[in-house]
Amino acid sequence: MISLSTLERAASEDDTKKLSAIVDARIFPHVRADQGLDLVLDRMGSNHVDILPVVSRADVHKLEGIVTLRDVLDSYGISPTDRA
Repeated sequence: MISLSTLERAASEDDTKKLSAIVDARIFPHVRADQGLDLVLDRMGSNHVDILPVVSRADVHKLEGIVTLRDVLDSYGISPTDRA
């Protein structure tokens, strides 16, 4: 998981840099299916992303799904017009 701004910054510094040099595959923002929406929002906010992978508790590299900011806001009953 990497933000667009991080990719843009890395490309401006060295556009030949490999993705593996930018992203640490062992440490990335994620959540697990049994964690609360408050944690999802916290992780999204602190990492400046609006989508997070949902990973297995047994294996952090096993993707079980994704959660988006829209999903979270919908679950709270907040529509796009409510935020305006």
